[in-house]
Amino acid sequence: MAERDPGRAHGALLARRATLRADPELIGQLAGLGRSDAVTQVLNGPVSTEQATPAEKSDETVTWWIRQIGAPASGLHERMSFFWHSLLPTHRHSVNWHELIATQLNMIRANALGNYRDLLQGMVIDGAMIRYLDADSSTAKRPNENLARELMELFSTGLGHYTEDDVRQAALAMTGWRVDKDSYAVFFDPERAHREPVTFLGETKSWDVASITDRLCDHPATAARISSMLWYHLTGKRMDAAGKAELGYWWQGQNLEIKPLIERILNSEAFWADHYARPRSGFEYYAAAQNILGLDPTKLWQARNLGQLLYEPPNVGGWPTGERWLNPDSMLRRSEALFNVDFREISGGETATIEEILDRCGIYVVSDETMAALQAANNPDNIGPEGVVQLQWRIAMSSPEFQLQ
Repeated sequence: MAERDPGRAHGALLARRATLRADPELIGQLAGLGRSDAVTQVLNGPVSTEQATPAEKSDETVTWWIRQIGAPASGLHERMSFFWHSLLPTHRHSVNWHELIATQLNMIRANALGNYRDLLQGMVIDGAMIRYLDADSSTAKRPNENLARELMELFSTGLGHYTEDDVRQAALAMTGWRVDKDSYAVFFDPERAHREPVTFLGETKSWDVASITDRLCDHPATAARISSMLWYHLTGKRMDAAGKAELGYWWQGQNLEIKPLIERILNSEAFWADHYARPRSGFEYYAAAQNILGLDPTKLWQARNLGQLLYEPPNVGGWPTGERWLNPDSMLRRSEALFNVDFREISGGETATIEEILDRCGIYVVSDETMAALQAANNPDNIGPEGVVQLQWRIAMSSPEFQLQ
């Protein structure tokens, strides 16, 4: 791997991992700064206070969010909103009442850089999540265990820190929350709720949604699990058990505040150790391509074809991570997407040099193999000079450097 420009190389690494855009302008802003100052700039970057407007068709909400992600001021805030949506996923079509999606998205974005306890407390009484996990049909006589189970298994401690009886008792204590079918407001109906004490995680008392969520947030396994997941998301490296425990213990001391955790991760040696560490997920690849190609955000099928459209997770566990995004099916879908692009319609699509293409792709550390492939494409006798440039664009955007974070 060769650094084309050392200053911009570290700016590109930070932009690629801490945001969902890595365009030359942002990289240039970070390139002249030392690591610590660059991290500070990213941490204190703009936070959009705009809110999605509830709509009868959630296509409008998803399109609105994609526009936000692709905006020039998009930064860490949108990256973290995307991360929390991936960790706490909701499928819009399972919710059915599409007006609820905008309300949930606004809640996620409002808490994306705040406090995990606040975010989780908001999520367990969010209308879209209540509908998605069938909690609005849960009563004292017929408690539904979905929300209680996923709260423990996916949103907090993970497996091994609770029993099936804890799930049943928590489900009882969490009954009574409903969503009004006319106003879409979430409300508590005491007539449907269990009113007696239950025993949860060894303690018998009158538990409710808020106290159960608080108890899980106080559990050391929650801080260890969630912080290590964010560690992997930003560094691309898995932590061992000891590392998870240490990071979780530290984060508990920060009262689950999100920004200090991000700051620690971005300033870690692990973050800066390798320029490319984990595969871009389907939507991360889409966002990077959108930044270059100006893809139409109303064409939701483009991200869906890449395997990751926002608010359409494959299941309540969300999207897979890691090597799955480099399997043959994923690579074929990305290649097909590039060959459906008319590069004549983008700036430099027929005239850019190899260096300009790499700059636009945010690739400032490039392998000999990728550079050789780009240079070998220069055969205008067969496809013409404009065809050469279009082929070089496709090679750059298919390269390992563009596929990885």
